[in-house]
Amino acid sequence: MPTPDLRIRRGVIDDAKEASRAHTDTWRISYRGLVPDALLDGLKDDRWENGWRRGFESMDPTRVVHVAEIDGRIVGFAGGGRARANAPPGYVGEVYALYVRPEHQGEGIGRALLKAAAEGLVERGLVPIVIWTLFDNPASRGFYESLGGAVIGEKREPFEGYELHEVAYGWLDAAPLVKG
Repeated sequence: MPTPDLRIRRGVIDDAKEASRAHTDTWRISYRGLVPDALLDGLKDDRWENGWRRGFESMDPTRVVHVAEIDGRIVGFAGGGRARANAPPGYVGEVYALYVRPEHQGEGIGRALLKAAAEGLVERGLVPIVIWTLFDNPASRGFYESLGGAVIGEKREPFEGYELHEVAYGWLDAAPLVKG
């Protein structure tokens, strides 16, 4: 169950700086041992800020972005929209990112964010839904499997001079993601 002080809301442009910091902090801690330390140590707090800002400024009507706040501080976020070109065939909706600060993982925040993102994708007719995660990340893989996600693909993705091994989870029916 999420913490009672939790607030899930639509993301806005003023969230870009804090969302980028949360994104970077989550990578640095959650991906330690899963990706090269040099990659994580080289990430700057503003690594994703311009991307977040551009995303909020040009909010395509097919996109959804939600943030999770506790006491006015962003502790997680989820973004999605039309599936990108590398999506497995037939998957038209994609959750691009789902991150919760490590100190708040296990509190139901990720589930609440994924539910909000999935509801937005359903409203836009973007089902079936896919989400990618690191292949060697047992925590996220277990989370998606607990929600009925099925492995539907793998890829190697270049990132900052490194290659990340990712696996796709898919839902033909969004019901397991949007249930309360």
